[in-house]
Amino acid sequence: MNPLTKKLNSALIAGLLTVSFQAKADNNVDTINLVTQEQFKDFSENLTGIFGHKTTLPAEPLGVLGFDIGVSVTRAQTNYKLSDQSKQKDDLYLYSIHATKGLPYGMDIGIEYTQLDDSDASAVTGELRYALVEGGALYPAVSLSANYTQVNGMDAIDYHGAGVDLGISKGFANLTPFASVGMVYSNVDPKNTNVFTKEDVSLTKFSAGANLNLMIMDLSVAANRIGDQNSYSLKAGFRF
Repeated sequence: MNPLTKKLNSALIAGLLTVSFQAKADNNVDTINLVTQEQFKDFSENLTGIFGHKTTLPAEPLGVLGFDIGVSVTRAQTNYKLSDQSKQKDDLYLYSIHATKGLPYGMDIGIEYTQLDDSDASAVTGELRYALVEGGALYPAVSLSANYTQVNGMDAIDYHGAGVDLGISKGFANLTPFASVGMVYSNVDPKNTNVFTKEDVSLTKFSAGANLNLMIMDLSVAANRIGDQNSYSLKAGFRF
C-alpha cells in the first residue's frame, strides 16, 4: 500500500475513532428552543439536508461476487446550530462506514453507519438498488435505488427518512463519473412537547461525483444537494 493510501485510510479511520471517544455536546438536539411551527418545519428540513442519504457510488451493479466497502467523511452545510436551533450557517462533519453487496439480476444491497461529529446522533441507512441498464463499453449504466434511514441519539426529536434516486454512470478506463436525481422524505417528530406537531418533509436531491480505481483501492468524491443544502463527501475503500 503506497504512502498516500495509508494517509487517506488513517485520516478517515481516525475521524471515526475521534467521534466515538470525544466529549459530545455541541451538535446534540436535547431540547427544542424554537417558537413557531413554521420554524420547526424549517429546522426539520435542515435536519433532512444533514441526515438524508448521500450518493457516493456509481450506478453500475457490482455483480453476484462484487463488494464495495469503505469509509467516508462528509462536510454538510447547516442553516442552524443544532444544540439551540439558532439560525446560523455552518458546516458539520459526518463519518460513515459503508458496505454494499452485489446480488443476482442487477441488484445491490447496502448498509451504512454514520456518526455526526460532536454529537450523540448516529444514523443507520439501508439501500436497495436495481440496474435498469447494466452499462457497457458504448453506453452508461442506469439504476433505480431506494433507501431508508433511522437516526438515533437526538433526545428531543425522533427522525426517520427514506429516499429514491435515478442514477447514471459511465466508466472511462479507471475513472467512473456518476450523477443522480431523486427525492428525500423524512418524518421529524418532536418528543416531550405539546407545542409542535410532526413534520413530513419532501425535498429534491441532486448528486454528482466520480469513482477512481487505483488498483489497490478506490477513491470516490461526491457532491450532494438536498433542498437548499450542499454536502461534499470523500470515500476511500475497495470496490471489486
